[in-house]
Amino acid sequence: MEVMGVATATLGAVPEFTGPMAWRAGDLLDDEWRFEFGHAERRELECAMAEPLRSRIPVVAQRPDDYTLTASRSLMARVRQALQHGRGFALLSGLPVADWGEEASTLAYWLLASLVARPVAQNVAGTLVYDVQDTQRKPEPGSGVRPDKTNVEQFFHNDNAYNRCQPEHVGLLCIRPAAEGGCSGVASIRTIHNALRERHPDVLPRLYRPFLFDRQHEHAAGEPPVVSAPVFASAGQELKMRMGLYPLLNAYKLPGNELDAEGARALEKLKEVLAEPTLCHSFSMAAGEMQFVNNLGTCHRRTAFQDGPGHKRHLVRLWLRDHGGRGYEG
Repeated sequence: MEVMGVATATLGAVPEFTGPMAWRAGDLLDDEWRFEFGHAERRELECAMAEPLRSRIPVVAQRPDDYTLTASRSLMARVRQALQHGRGFALLSGLPVADWGEEASTLAYWLLASLVARPVAQNVAGTLVYDVQDTQRKPEPGSGVRPDKTNVEQFFHNDNAYNRCQPEHVGLLCIRPAAEGGCSGVASIRTIHNALRERHPDVLPRLYRPFLFDRQHEHAAGEPPVVSAPVFASAGQELKMRMGLYPLLNAYKLPGNELDAEGARALEKLKEVLAEPTLCHSFSMAAGEMQFVNNLGTCHRRTAFQDGPGHKRHLVRLWLRDHGGRGYEG
């Protein structure tokens, strides 16, 4: 089977990774990751959104530079600081979804997220605003069904680990939570790497060598259906991760691909560490809350969920990236 490659990094003498983004659950203080959307931000966004909502101008055509958003800029500068130089994730509460409705709330979220980084396409169709909902389909190997369109558990992962260009940050706006389940979690990839280095150093070299990922039909016609890339890549104190169990394991269920025993063991040890409660932070999202994560410095998860009669979980996702182009291939 033809395979598309992604640049790899050689594993040398791997250091212990340090800094604010190397955290355990017990290290976290609320003011490091929790932020509040207040009255000042609400007033200025209501003023900014009045004309585009009245004129039916598409959300994706809006730019924060077109409006005076003094309070919102200050708030999102703090969020951006937390993402890039703090703990690597943030939860922003208080968007009045019940008062504004889905359309205005999505527009406000777009403007706020655009102050973190530029929204970019999330698939080859060029979708910029992506609805995360259960379509009652299953993410079978080669099906092209992404887990975010199902209600299954999404174990710790980085968005778009299965293709060339990962977003720097990921945003999620909760329009409506699930009737049951659907809890969020985030973990520091530095802490996870440190734990592997301490407990299972023998598996790290394999995690720095390529694995296959099912590209989930997100590629141009004629391109290979799988990509080859390592889970970890590092240089000095810089560490990046590509983790996604569904696309990774599904790639090895396609004809002609077989996961080696060393790779299988390395993934099992990685899963064990990621599942340790003291190394990750879990929380639930309510309507009007916005979650932002550093997609290169953390990995995130979602537990399985169930919708109820007349109550369908609905999140709106944005991928944010300042480098490269706005297209899916970057």
